[in-house]
Amino acid sequence: MGRLNKIMLIGYAGQDAEQRFTPNGDSVSSFSLAVSRRYTNREGQQIDETEWFRINVWGNRADFVGKYIKKGMNVYAEGRLSHSIYQDNAGETKVSLDVNAFEIQIVQDPDPERQYNPMQQPQSNPPQQQSNPSQQQQPNPVQQPSTEPSTEDDPDKLPW
Repeated sequence: MGRLNKIMLIGYAGQDAEQRFTPNGDSVSSFSLAVSRRYTNREGQQIDETEWFRINVWGNRADFVGKYIKKGMNVYAEGRLSHSIYQDNAGETKVSLDVNAFEIQIVQDPDPERQYNPMQQPQSNPPQQQSNPSQQQQPNPVQQPSTEPSTEDDPDKLPW
């Protein structure tokens, strides 16, 4: 029998990511992620519900997360779900939902002025303008939408 423990979340970072190092030198960055949903209960009231997750990222990705994940950013996290039990400052037992993430993406940054693309390579040679206009690429024609009914609209119609 197979086993699977995978969680995918999109939410908002609750604080700037914090990077630290284990005693043997491994890098780990952590931040909290708020994932909210809104629904209407039986009485017709709109209810907002928020779940908080602790996101932990290890290795090379931890460097990116520690440097670029900031409070308020809309973040996608994918990883393995676990939990930890701890005592808070008041002595109460608490449970934390933890995600050991292997994939992190910034979905939307509330600060459009922030520069955080470390993967972008500078262009060393700008593209050359072709001298002969007949050799220049023509734009592709726009494809017309199909008039045939889509099976996506009708869940009873299967493509096979």
